[in-house]
This record gives sequence, C-alpha cells and structure tokens, in this order.
Amino acid sequence: MKILIATGGTGGHIFPAIETAKALRVRGHQVSFAGVLGASEEKIRALDFPVFPLAAKGLNDRSFLGWLNFGSIMSQAVFRSFRVVRQNAPDKIIGFGGYGAFPVVMAGSLMRCPVLIHEQNVVPGKANALLAKIVKKVAISFEGSRKYLDPAKVVWTGCPCHHSSVPSRAEGLTAFGLKENKKTIVLLGGSQGSQRLNEIFFELMKDMPPANFQAIHMTGPKDCPLYEARYQEEGLPVKVYAFINNISHAYAAADLIIARAGAATVTELGLLGLAAVLVPYPFAGNHQKFNADVLADKGAAVIVEQKDLTKSSLKEAATRMLFSNFSRQAMREKTKGMFQTDAALQLALVVEGL
Repeated sequence: MKILIATGGTGGHIFPAIETAKALRVRGHQVSFAGVLGASEEKIRALDFPVFPLAAKGLNDRSFLGWLNFGSIMSQAVFRSFRVVRQNAPDKIIGFGGYGAFPVVMAGSLMRCPVLIHEQNVVPGKANALLAKIVKKVAISFEGSRKYLDPAKVVWTGCPCHHSSVPSRAEGLTAFGLKENKKTIVLLGGSQGSQRLNEIFFELMKDMPPANFQAIHMTGPKDCPLYEARYQEEGLPVKVYAFINNISHAYAAADLIIARAGAATVTELGLLGLAAVLVPYPFAGNHQKFNADVLADKGAAVIVEQKDLTKSSLKEAATRMLFSNFSRQAMREKTKGMFQTDAALQLALVVEGL
C-alpha cells in the first residue's frame, strides 16, 4: 500500500511522523512525506523516504493584510498539494498537524483519498481542529483529547516516540563520559532550544555542588558554542550538545529530566518512569501546559511555568523531584495505563483499516 505522510518540520510533528513511517515500512508499505519540512527534510531523506516539499507559512500577522497574505499562500499550497497527491497516488494519507501538513490533508480529503490525522497534544491545534471535521479518523496521543473531538472518529493510539530500548544506567553514563557517583540532571529544551531555559539552567548548575551533581545540557543549535565555553570557564561537569541523537542513552543516565512538555517528551517520560520538572512552552495556545498536567496530576512531574521560572524556582522543583526517591518502577505505576507502549504500531494498524 502507498501511504503519504503530511507533516510540518518541527520536532513535535516530525518525530512521531518518522516513527510511524518506520513502522509502516516494516509492515511492507511504501511511505512518502510531504509538507513544509524545513531543516527536517534532510533527516527524512537520510532515512530513504521520498520527499515532496511544499512552501507555506503560519499566520503570524493577524491584521487584515496578514490574513489576506496567509490565505493567498495557503491557497497556493493547497493547489500544489493536489499535484503532489496526484503524482504520488497514495492509497491513504496521514496528517501530523500544523500548517505544514494542512494543505496536503485538505487536498487529499477533497480528492476523496482516505485520510487520518494524528493529534499529538491534549488540546488539538487549530489546523487539526478544522481538519477533524472532514477526515475519516482522528488518532489521539492522550485520552483527554476525546472531549474536544467527534467521539465517532476518535481512536486512541498514543504518541509514537523513542522509548522502545533504553540501555542500562552505566551504559548511558559511559556514552556521555559521566561518573556513576553523582546525580545526573538532563535538560531538554526542545529541538530548537530555549534561551530562557538555557540561561536559568546554567545559573542552576553553578549553584549545584560539582562533587555531587553533573548534567547533560541540550541547548539547541544557536546557543551551543556559547554554553560550551561558559561551562568550561566555570569548570562545571556539564556535557553540552546542540541536539542529542542518542536520546535513549540520555534517559538511561538521568536521575532527573528538566524539559519542555511536548507530547512525545511527556509520553517518553511517562513510559520510562523518569522523574521530571516540566517547563511548558508558553505560546502556541499554551498546548504544552495541558500535556504537562497529564504527568503532574499523577505526581510524576512538577510544573514550573515560564512566567515563574527563576534559578530559585527551578532549584526548588528539581530538589523536590531528585530527593523524592521514587524508583522508575514506582514512577511508572503512577501513570500505568495512560500511555500506549506501541503507538507507532497502533497508528499503522488504524491506517491499514481506513
């Protein structure tokens, strides 16, 4: 079967899309990608999936002229998507949300191709909320999304993510050149990083005794050289990366994760039983706050909202989670049954049944 995946290029959309594509390929299907992919296009091509890139952009200017320009650009993208769908001739289409996927899903629906969309967040984004009215099925990551959608179309598949194989703690520490006799804190600020989080975390690590604590800091590409130099100047045991490809090793090494609250991250933390401090991204409809609540409501994470983010608030939250002494098994018990362990496969099965 030929399947076209429509997605935007940000990490929250692209990672679940890639995991689903891999699951579909293992099951013998031909998978292609289309959408506004940005820097993720090369990552997809490196995995040997055909790519049909589109040009479009989100609505940033809400003036009359801004809306007019947005409508014009999106209309052109939809017309180009008709050509992509005809050229690719898919049997099914999966949309992973965002303006990058919208034109392909819209064109596919108008061309009567069976379409499923996957919603990563608890509260559906604007694009998916609109598309949910015209597609055949809506796959959700969290059960809490049901109340926002037509229950007759909803199926809970979970959020495809990187949790399947995590090495031992010793292997994780070795991969990053860290020591076994220290508590390890891992900061994940999202694929693009967060300047605010980076700076507050740097101040936090200056305040944590280096004899007892060490860290892995994923800064995003822009800030990486700056913080590499600053940690070196301070002589702190912190490993700095623009992006962490071997995320499973980082999870294995971690005693505490400090992170944004994207759907894939929240799912991974819940499945692995990792203690977490979550700092939800405060924009884009505050979607991440609702994701973070999924763990926080079960006592599996502490939330620090960005408006309250200081060195003191982050240290208090981190200390509380670090010294709560929950084992990973105990943390998993807190969220038992809330996350699908095989989300990519579940999503693949729903697509096959469309």
